[in-house]
Amino acid sequence: MEDLVVELSGSYRQQGRQHGEALAAVIQEIVSEVVTWEKFEQPERVEWVMGLLETNLRDLAPGVLEEIQGIAEGSGLPYRDILALNVIADIWQAQRFCSAMGWADTPDGPIIGKTNDIGQHKEKYHQPFRRRSGDGLPAVWATWPGTVWSNCFVNERGLAFGGASLGMQARNERGIGSNCMLRVIMDRCGTVEEVVKLCDRIPVMHHPAHNVYCDLQGTLAALELTPEGTYVCQGPGVSYARATNHFCPGPFEGRDSGEQRHIENSKKRFANLQRLAETLPHTVEGMLDVVRDHAPEGQICQHGNADMWSSTAYVAVPSQRRLLIGRGQPCEAQFMEVVL
Repeated sequence: MEDLVVELSGSYRQQGRQHGEALAAVIQEIVSEVVTWEKFEQPERVEWVMGLLETNLRDLAPGVLEEIQGIAEGSGLPYRDILALNVIADIWQAQRFCSAMGWADTPDGPIIGKTNDIGQHKEKYHQPFRRRSGDGLPAVWATWPGTVWSNCFVNERGLAFGGASLGMQARNERGIGSNCMLRVIMDRCGTVEEVVKLCDRIPVMHHPAHNVYCDLQGTLAALELTPEGTYVCQGPGVSYARATNHFCPGPFEGRDSGEQRHIENSKKRFANLQRLAETLPHTVEGMLDVVRDHAPEGQICQHGNADMWSSTAYVAVPSQRRLLIGRGQPCEAQFMEVVL
């Protein structure tokens, strides 16, 4: 399955072109499924939001914008469509789902596991990449074809990430898209401390996230990244940290937007992650059991629970610069290994 990995190198613009050329057909499919201009409400407002995000990326993360431009050039698709795909969560103001867990005390050092819950038969949305040279820290990661995001990553300095989405009715017009922010973190940071400092410096526009990070210093923490600021809700100094789709006790508690059934589902998964962390062996195999979990309540591998479906899972092992990726239902998927 190594031939699935897209290799990137060179400048951000060159990496974007390589990405676009390698995945042009699937990018076209995803754009046609996601960037449905005729269905966007208030099209003038959509254009205004996109303009703000483009300006803010140019000011705060110009490499990300150059890569987006390169993807458009490489895929042969309009730049406007590729930009819209990359900021779609901020256009929709939509809550997504997913679960993540980190363990600080495994024989291999800190590790992170994560599921993506974007729907059935969405394997093509989970593309592995590897960059060994060029702009940005060397890294292995996976994301949607056509985007400069990261669903899960490990970089050369041993920082790893896995996260979940939150819902909040707030917007920061000075911010960048939070999914793009994940790539900025991957490209620039090597420790959890550096992540917190960067998130305090660069705001996100709308789409909040509940993210778990670990590093080679043994630091593990969960952060709530919002348009109103960043809050470290778990850690450092913990043996496990978890993330689902509601705010933890703290400054943003109770600010959740979205359907109540999804918030209830999130809280059940959050409780189940605690149970799993306290009962399973803290090993890579134990984390694979987490992402495959089918508990009677709060199952992590979701099969239509509150209309949520797990479509891929990851386990990041930063000490080995290794990412395990299981495309499809995690309980059935064959996990491939991508090593930096």
